[in-house]
Amino acid sequence: MRKSFTLPAACAASAMIVSGCAASGNTDQAEPSFDGMPNPFTEVSDLRGAAELAGFPISFDGKCDGHSIIRVIKGSLVEIICQRGDDELYRVRKGAGTDDVSGDYNEYQRKEEKDSGGRTVTLKGNDGSSWSLAAWHEGDYSYSVSPASPMRTADILTLADRLR
Repeated sequence: MRKSFTLPAACAASAMIVSGCAASGNTDQAEPSFDGMPNPFTEVSDLRGAAELAGFPISFDGKCDGHSIIRVIKGSLVEIICQRGDDELYRVRKGAGTDDVSGDYNEYQRKEEKDSGGRTVTLKGNDGSSWSLAAWHEGDYSYSVSPASPMRTADILTLADRLR
């Protein structure tokens, strides 16, 4: 009978030690810190500078009702962020390779493929009339359009058609 009390007693003692360490803030597991991590993006003033730094051509003739921020990860990705004041309206990306470059890893309720400009564009969203992401690849490049607020099909595909 002594053995039946030893195991529960050992479990209880272990639980008290673990909870005591957690309460005192003494744990062996450190929280990951992102302080000091370098920003991989370099801001550039125009698409010509973006193409030079990225190492591939890019064109985007989408209208921005505010100002654009153009950022590049050298040899890999170009991102154009359209803002009005401090509010982001949308961002478009072009990256080398055929992997998803959107940076959006959300789960969406809906997913549809639409033909746009001879390309198959995958649209993702959560309601019946608008989309939160458009992504596709063409040749050696991947593309995405990520609006800050969901867009109607025609609007998001218009932006997709203007990104090359």
